[in-house]
Amino acid sequence: MIRCTCGHYALFYSHNITNAMEDIKQLETTIDHLIVYIDRIKAENSALKSKLDELSQEKSILMQKNDQAKNRLESMISRLKTLEQTA
Repeated sequence: MIRCTCGHYALFYSHNITNAMEDIKQLETTIDHLIVYIDRIKAENSALKSKLDELSQEKSILMQKNDQAKNRLESMISRLKTLEQTA
C-alpha cells in the first residue's frame, strides 16, 4: 500500500474506484434493461394503436350497416302500415 499526501492509503482509493466502477456497471445494466423495456412498450403501443384504428374502422362500418338496417326496417313498417290502412 502506498500512502498518499493526504495520509490515506492508495488501496482505499482503489477500493472506492472499484466500487464506483461496479456502480457504473450496475447503472449500465439497469439502463440496458430499461432500453429493452422501452422498446417493448413502444412496440406494444404501436400494435395497440393499429388495433384501435382497425376497431374504429370496423365500428364505423357496423354503425353504417346498423343505420341501413334501421332504415330498411322503418321502411317496411311504413309499408305495412300503409297496407293495413288500405285493407
